[in-house]
Amino acid sequence: MKTIRYFLFLLAFLPTLTFSQNLAEKLGYAKDAKLLIIHGDDVGVSHSQTKATFDAMKNGVVNSTSMMVPTGWSAEVGEMAKEMPNADIGIHITLTNEWLNFNWGPEAGRTAVPGLANEKGHMFPDCEQVTANASPEEVEKEIRAQIKAANLMGITPTHLDSHMGCIFYGRPEYLASYLKIAQELKIPAMINQQMVDGIVKPNSALFSGINVDKFPVVDQLFMAEPKDYEAGMEAYYTNSLNNLTSGLNVILIHLAFDDEEMNAVTKDHDTYHAPWRQADYDFFTSEKARELLKMNKVQLVTWREVGKTM
Repeated sequence: MKTIRYFLFLLAFLPTLTFSQNLAEKLGYAKDAKLLIIHGDDVGVSHSQTKATFDAMKNGVVNSTSMMVPTGWSAEVGEMAKEMPNADIGIHITLTNEWLNFNWGPEAGRTAVPGLANEKGHMFPDCEQVTANASPEEVEKEIRAQIKAANLMGITPTHLDSHMGCIFYGRPEYLASYLKIAQELKIPAMINQQMVDGIVKPNSALFSGINVDKFPVVDQLFMAEPKDYEAGMEAYYTNSLNNLTSGLNVILIHLAFDDEEMNAVTKDHDTYHAPWRQADYDFFTSEKARELLKMNKVQLVTWREVGKTM
């Protein structure tokens, strides 16, 4: 009799002892489901960028975005978001200013974070200069300032990610602050296994107090490179959608219109310029994109949904 009771006791707890759900199952899909976030970066950098992104979220298959808070058009994101109260909008943590004639400084102010500003008061154009000049304390202060400013614009972020990857390719302390703040806010911060293995694990003391295992990890990340643009964006994105694997996939895109404003913003760039961004918009508002998602049995998910599984 004791043996039977013990067996029944084990049987009652068997699911929690033996099985753990993966992300797809937590979201209500099959274990091997292909989950996909189609994410439009850089809203707020210009009117063209923001308008194209929100239009692609309304009328295309784009289902997520993140805003650049220190930029000149960031307040418009809050205004446009009123029309889409459930939109998946994160903070595109911005530590750089890569454009020639369109400039901004740190949200926290040059005096508060001098290591994030050049002699003109603008942010540096690349991550290498950020790493060389900005202390971890300054970066954390700037992240918090950007989130606070977004809140004042009416945005409650669904996730965090990083403009130009400066959080990921800079000092490990930057990533620690990024994850710590996301943990405080109880939202996802975009990371992949390479970051966990290459930055978090070798610096375990730095990440103490941060439950990295709770953060959803991106299994496969796609972002077009210059060679892909030269070969044709439709071909690149078609191939990407045809090669999604099970797990959490993210396609990072940059949408804008090939108009006078966006050409002025991207004047000195031969990549990620206005025509490139128009190509992103054209594909992800096309019927072909919808057909490929259906054909490949892709499940579109948002960071908002993913965050609820944490």
